[in-house]
Amino acid sequence: MQSTLKIILLTTTIIGLFVSYLSAEETKEDFAMVSMYEMRGETHVYESNRSKTRFRDINVTFSMLKSNDKAISIDNITQHDSAFVPVPKTEKFQDTNTTYWLKVDLGASFPSGRFVYSYADADFTQSTITPSQQLEKFVLEGRQNMKFTYTAGKDAQVYYFKLVPKHYRIPFRFVYVSTPETFYEYLAKGSHIQLILGLILGLIIMAGIYNAAMYYYNKDISFLYYALMQLFMALILHTYSGAFVWDEDSFFSRNIIYGNLISLVASLFATLFTLTFLEVKTYLPKLYSISRIIIVFLLIDMLISLFYKSIIIEFYILPFLMLALIYAGYKRVRQGYKPAYFYLAGWIVLTLAVFLNIFQIGYKYLIIDPLYIGAAVEAILFSLALSYKMRMQAREKEQQKELLVHQSKLASMGEMIGNIAHQWRQPLTHLGYTMMNLKEAQKHGELDEQYLSNKVEDATTQIAFMSQTIDDFKDFYEPNKEKEDFSLVLATKETLEIMKNTFKHSDIEVELIIKEDTTLHNYKNEYKQVLLNLLSNAKDALVERVTISPKVTITIEQNKVTIEDNAGGIQKELLSRIYEPYFSTKEGNTGIGLYMSKMIVERNMGGKLSVITNDTTTSFVILF
Repeated sequence: MQSTLKIILLTTTIIGLFVSYLSAEETKEDFAMVSMYEMRGETHVYESNRSKTRFRDINVTFSMLKSNDKAISIDNITQHDSAFVPVPKTEKFQDTNTTYWLKVDLGASFPSGRFVYSYADADFTQSTITPSQQLEKFVLEGRQNMKFTYTAGKDAQVYYFKLVPKHYRIPFRFVYVSTPETFYEYLAKGSHIQLILGLILGLIIMAGIYNAAMYYYNKDISFLYYALMQLFMALILHTYSGAFVWDEDSFFSRNIIYGNLISLVASLFATLFTLTFLEVKTYLPKLYSISRIIIVFLLIDMLISLFYKSIIIEFYILPFLMLALIYAGYKRVRQGYKPAYFYLAGWIVLTLAVFLNIFQIGYKYLIIDPLYIGAAVEAILFSLALSYKMRMQAREKEQQKELLVHQSKLASMGEMIGNIAHQWRQPLTHLGYTMMNLKEAQKHGELDEQYLSNKVEDATTQIAFMSQTIDDFKDFYEPNKEKEDFSLVLATKETLEIMKNTFKHSDIEVELIIKEDTTLHNYKNEYKQVLLNLLSNAKDALVERVTISPKVTITIEQNKVTIEDNAGGIQKELLSRIYEPYFSTKEGNTGIGLYMSKMIVERNMGGKLSVITNDTTTSFVILF
């Protein structure tokens, strides 16, 4: 987690440095432009002349013209100038019989030297430029540019561009005139902005891949939903970056259906992430019902957007749907769910960025689209929220583990109490008979000193045996944090001594086969606890299945101990679950004995516990 935070902080620091540098740099404005773009079914004409700072009193003007006369060409257009009809600000460009022209008037006092035309979605003819002018054509990021030397008083001041539409889904035609200085300044600034956008996209994609990996290892569905949300957010930002906007052959170029779909899918996964991450179904049941309606609405709108338009995006409903998710975060914060603080902060920033993007607020104060800034901040805050959640889950697992250990000890103690009862039953019975004999001897006058001495000695022997049993059990549960050298055979015999009366009471034969003893440097009492669990399980299985001639065989061969019973095999469908905590086929059993045995052998003692089963026998093998 710490390394992830360091990467995130480093990335945000680099982005912040670039942003501060660019915002402090004052861009010189000495350009004039005209653009036509489609919005909500209408084509809008936008004109701008910012040439006052560097062009001073020079006034570059643009005129949008149209005509139904197809005989007009670039060579005779000056003869028909007066016949053109001005183009309205919301021209739809739907009349196929109409030709459109852009007239660029540099003005009589335009300064001599180089200047640059940038243009898109429109063609010009070579005769627009005189042969004496030095022409240099080049393409940058799919946009066509034309740089040439202009000499005042010698070259023409008026140029005409015939707007020949290219096959874009959405036309966006513009002509932009500037000095080379301004052109290259904007080019440099654009490259810096693209670098920032690349860093932000990298951050978002990294967050998506990282959380996809977290889902693979943790199987928490909220990580998967977040990863998918981030990857679709990266697609949205990639589209906004204009990477394919000038590539008319690309499927992604100005594709409204594609843009709407990825926005709706990102919103869908954001909603699903919210439901799972905040556990809305459990803690906010009313809001869960509303969220399900939002999900259905998103799915229906996706289907509609394939054939018509997205209702949610067309009518700016999306940011208002996001408010429901903010409310969910707020409610969980009020309930004391700490990861929700990061979630709420990230979602507020992203929603604000979406509002600014959709309604185009504050663009002149920001060097990049606010959606990029909001997405980057959201990615960082959501990653912190998920990291905090992981930390909480790790603590809960640790507490569960401690509880399992405690329950295992209680279960083993219950087994031990049963074993003590079996161990004490015979000496207690013997003591009872001794007391009866003393009473009868006194009644019949036969209680002499020798008889009393014999009976007291006999009772003392029984009491000593019971005391030794207590010591054996006390040693068995004595905490032992240090490894020690012990014999596998002796430790096994000590455990069998504790269990012998239990097996005898159930008429179970126990056979110890020693092929080769070995001395281990490990935790002796933990080995004895595991062996006790396995022997107890074997005894329970033999008793439960009423096995004919029940038998337990323990074989010791160097560093391998095998505990085999003839109670029949384990069913294949249960075999993969026998080590799961709380799983048991026996009623009243806690189901943690085998789980704890495997943990002790494999985690604490560095060994391996496996099972071999067939139709008649089951063998547990401990390998050190």
